[in-house]
Amino acid sequence: MAPRLESVQIISLGELDLMNKQVILGFILFCTQFASSCLLGLHHQNQLESKILQVTVTNAWTPAMPPNSKVTAGYFSLTNDGTETLTLVNVASPAYDSVEIHETTQHREIVTMSRLLDIKINPREEILFAPGGKHLMLRDPHFLGDSLSSFIVMLTFSNGLTYHFTMDVKRGKYDSALPLGRHVSHSTGN
Repeated sequence: MAPRLESVQIISLGELDLMNKQVILGFILFCTQFASSCLLGLHHQNQLESKILQVTVTNAWTPAMPPNSKVTAGYFSLTNDGTETLTLVNVASPAYDSVEIHETTQHREIVTMSRLLDIKINPREEILFAPGGKHLMLRDPHFLGDSLSSFIVMLTFSNGLTYHFTMDVKRGKYDSALPLGRHVSHSTGN
């Protein structure tokens, strides 16, 4: 059986030059469209980031965890630098299984710690997360003992935007940062 021959088209150098120009022109158009869409995406991303950056977090810290401890508290100052009210609805960290917003209150000699499901932050308002008040409850660490000097915390707001910051671990005496009276109770609420 003889090999089957297919027709071959011969292209002149002029036609080849025209094809190269078309390929180059197509490539230039593709690059222009790609760059435009990247810039548009970057502009959109910058708009989102500018909304996120209207939040400021300062003085973020947590006490070093005592040996074998599974729970600690986190503290910081959160400021809404924007012109619209924000609602903090979730807090997370890759360093812990669970992060919750809590508030410690004291009535007479009874100290109560309650979980807060959200926190509204008015424009230009500062919310203080401090010992004896609002704080983060950090549970079940993904690290051993005092192996971290800092870790990332992510705040999520009701508008879907997030803000990431670093929380420092303060070394020193393993004191409870929460004021303990004669009785402590814990509840979930708004």
